[in-house]
Amino acid sequence: MKKKLIRIIYIIIGIPLFLFLGLLLFLTVTEYRPDAIEPVEINGSPETFLSIEDSLKLMTFNIGYASLGENEDFVMDGGKRGRPESKDVVLDYLSGIETLLETHESDVYFLQEVDEPSRRSYDINQVERLHDTLGEVGYLSTYAYNFKASFVPFPVSFTEHIGDVSSGMQTLSRYMMNESVRMQFPGEFSWPLRTANLKRAMIVSRVPLNDSDKELVLVNLHMSAYDDGSMREQEMELLKDVLHEERASGNYVIAGGDFNQTFPDAEGIYPVIDDEYFTAPQMDDGVLGEGFEFAVDLDHPTSRLLNMPYDPENEATQYYIIDGFVVSDNVRVLNVETINHAFEFSDHNPVILEAELISE
Repeated sequence: MKKKLIRIIYIIIGIPLFLFLGLLLFLTVTEYRPDAIEPVEINGSPETFLSIEDSLKLMTFNIGYASLGENEDFVMDGGKRGRPESKDVVLDYLSGIETLLETHESDVYFLQEVDEPSRRSYDINQVERLHDTLGEVGYLSTYAYNFKASFVPFPVSFTEHIGDVSSGMQTLSRYMMNESVRMQFPGEFSWPLRTANLKRAMIVSRVPLNDSDKELVLVNLHMSAYDDGSMREQEMELLKDVLHEERASGNYVIAGGDFNQTFPDAEGIYPVIDDEYFTAPQMDDGVLGEGFEFAVDLDHPTSRLLNMPYDPENEATQYYIIDGFVVSDNVRVLNVETINHAFEFSDHNPVILEAELISE
């Protein structure tokens, strides 16, 4: 009887332990390990070249993998869900996102959290669909991973786990791009957490000017969110180095995306309601150094906390201003506007920059 009981205990303990160790081995072997700098493919065939006298309209938009619209919450933000309840919900959000892109037609789109087929967004290839929406002939598209894992067990639930995920940033440009690279941000989570976690990066793309030997350098970025702040500091340092290196070469530079940090001039506009969940660290004045400035709209929030479905009347609704642009001093900002779509299709609002290049 005693031996039988011991055997049962071994089985009860041993099987879950074996499965857990097997999962760790699988995640370690299949971990996404990008190089520091990798070329990324440019798809499409536009024939439009940018001139210095052309004005520019750019949009940055974290689309939340078309799964974080007005009716959603997310467990890491204090909500309950790991993904929407059906594929139809994702398709509805994606259609709304496409309408926003077409309604606010731009020369360049910086999109973040765009999924290739992934369980959390019901295996819809959003990268291909968004390129098709804007017209393969009219826009070049380049894409780089920010999150790639064979299996993400979190949240731990049979129906709510994330599963396989391939997600990243997509830059779409109506102007010719002659090079695009994925540049890995420094810093990472420790093992084993890093095996199924995001690998943050930025896409650096080069737009030739048909009347100059200089280039417009476009930087699409998505910085860390759920760390202690140290990774974001390293990410900002790399961004700063890239910006200043390009400006020193005489190039024009526009960076945009989801910084997951509160911009210097936005301090205090949306105070933290509950610091138990995601907080956006405050950027210091002068973080960019000389020759660069932020281009941000302070009149509307650009993101919300996913602690509950969107309810503007609820006092627990947390807002942030964390999406925007950086421009070099040879780029003149004409206007910056947040498109306040009341978070109907994503937990972020798109931000639009109108600018022009200054002839030197």
